Amino acid sequence: MSDPRIYRTEPYAQSNISKVIGSTEKDGFDVVACSSSVFCPEGGGQPSDIGTISRGAEIYNVTSAYDANLESDVWHVTDAPVGTFREGEEVELTIDWDHRFCNMQRHCGEHMLSGTMHNLFGGINRGFHMGEEYITIDIDLDGRMLTDEELDLAEKTVNEAIWADLPVTITYFDNYEASLAMPVRKQVPHDGQVSVVTVGELPDPYDCIACCGTHPSSSAQVGLLAIYKHEPNKGMNRIYFDCGIRAKEKLSADFDLLTELARRSSCSTGDLLHKMEATGEEMSELKAQLATMSSYIKDAEKPVIVDGLKKADGVFRYSFDLVSVDDLLKLGFSAISEVEGKLLILMHPKTCTALLFSSGDAKCGSIVRENAPACNGRGGGRDDNARAVFQSVKDMKQFAEAIV
Repeated sequence: MSDPRIYRTEPYAQSNISKVIGSTEKDGFDVVACSSSVFCPEGGGQPSDIGTISRGAEIYNVTSAYDANLESDVWHVTDAPVGTFREGEEVELTIDWDHRFCNMQRHCGEHMLSGTMHNLFGGINRGFHMGEEYITIDIDLDGRMLTDEELDLAEKTVNEAIWADLPVTITYFDNYEASLAMPVRKQVPHDGQVSVVTVGELPDPYDCIACCGTHPSSSAQVGLLAIYKHEPNKGMNRIYFDCGIRAKEKLSADFDLLTELARRSSCSTGDLLHKMEATGEEMSELKAQLATMSSYIKDAEKPVIVDGLKKADGVFRYSFDLVSVDDLLKLGFSAISEVEGKLLILMHPKTCTALLFSSGDAKCGSIVRENAPACNGRGGGRDDNARAVFQSVKDMKQFAEAIV
């Protein structure tokens, strides 16, 4: 009897004719089970297949597929309104092949990298996630972190195995005990059928592990594996990487970006790092010069503000943007400390920000909360100082003039 899960015995089959054997609903749409299916359900860290389900000229999308276990029905989540499909109807199921093959490349590559980590360093894969932008695995080395040199070695080793065009086979067993005949790198006991994926030739394969996902028939179809980065995660090594077309697209995009950065820096890609280091040194020097100039400007402006405060009848308004808002804040604190019973409003036109400082009874925070909204502003603060940000310079000036 043929396997109703066609993807297990014919992973390159892209469509099949089947009959609806069950239906339910999700969010107002049909979810159907069929007598046979090319769709691989989500499981083992691999996203499900996507594609279409059709009945004659009517075609609907299958957005995901799921199951309860390897021996249960595969359920297809569709965008067909509830009641579209009925039991006994003949339908055609068709997968999105590009999506399927991408999953096959990525999943097989993950097996090979996990096996390499085990063979080279004794690492155990404790977690696997196949995301849209990259794949992650968590490799447990009893608290030890991998070095960059070790990651480079692992990547090189995996790619050499990929390009060796090793056979990839899937063997099915009725139960876990029967699967122990295979040299799996990690034993994961569970009930029901077991499928074991082997990369390479028995009895000494490159990798061998239980898995319910789909895989290509040879390692060369993985194409390549690229490790992007790694970082500590709960005492383990979290490795970010990808395989096949996804890795190629990421590397091509990164190279295009690198080339554009080099062009804008008027240098070659090989000289870009040196150019960036030189630019960083120049920026540090400019920041030091800017700090010196800001200090000089603040020292020069402070007497003007203090004099204005002393002459003002309660409120002194002053607009200034030759320094940053943070430097203006420091200037305001320094100036208000030399007078009593006054309210200082410093305006920064570049950022439409008003800074309030009080050395008397005026409560800056309350002033902002009560008056800023009417001038398209928002902010708050304490009694002695507050800040408000406005949509325009006109709004900021309107706010400042309204404070008496």
